Amino acid sequence: MRRRLTTLVLATLALGVIAWLAGPLAGSGGSCLVPAASAAGRAGCCHYNRGVCGCQNGRARCCDGKVSASCRCNAGLTTRQIGINTEPLVSLADVAFARQDMPEPPSPRLTLFRLGADPLRFWFKLDCGPECWNQLAVDNVLPLEVRWLFDPGSGPVVDGDPQRVTLLRDRPTVFVARPPSQLRQGRWETEVRFETERLCTRGDEKCWFQIEVQR
Repeated sequence: MRRRLTTLVLATLALGVIAWLAGPLAGSGGSCLVPAASAAGRAGCCHYNRGVCGCQNGRARCCDGKVSASCRCNAGLTTRQIGINTEPLVSLADVAFARQDMPEPPSPRLTLFRLGADPLRFWFKLDCGPECWNQLAVDNVLPLEVRWLFDPGSGPVVDGDPQRVTLLRDRPTVFVARPPSQLRQGRWETEVRFETERLCTRGDEKCWFQIEVQR
């Protein structure tokens, strides 16, 4: 009898430690359903809002309480789940770095950029179907922004103000130029955002795009 009680106590303590390490699970009060490590993730949905912690009216509910502007989810969520399947309405179909703003898609595609008189151009193509345009666009225009990040060696940080771009329904591609006066040697990354969410490529889920700048 004493051995059974000891085993039960040890099992309860172990479960408590696991739950503490994983973070809170969702209840009806709106707390996070998914363990904190899983919620943070690297995906685009709610990335800057502490990850996805639930589903509300068919949209992902972020862990800071914000409802995602562009990510759908399964409303039939149960408290037994430790993950939430999300599907962004808008994503990136293709990305590339280039020296010139022609052709589309760019050729050649750069992984190394030599500083000179020409700006560095970041090109992307939007993946936005009829549902995306109907729900997210305003007057058939989708407002986005491109952020440039520089890595000084301790990790990438935003460098300068975001570059705002607008895409038309019949023109889902754009070149965004960064002048040489705003570049320096080292590793740069770009990121495309809609509201507070970053856009990733479908399939491989890449959300940051790297280029090496040298003299």
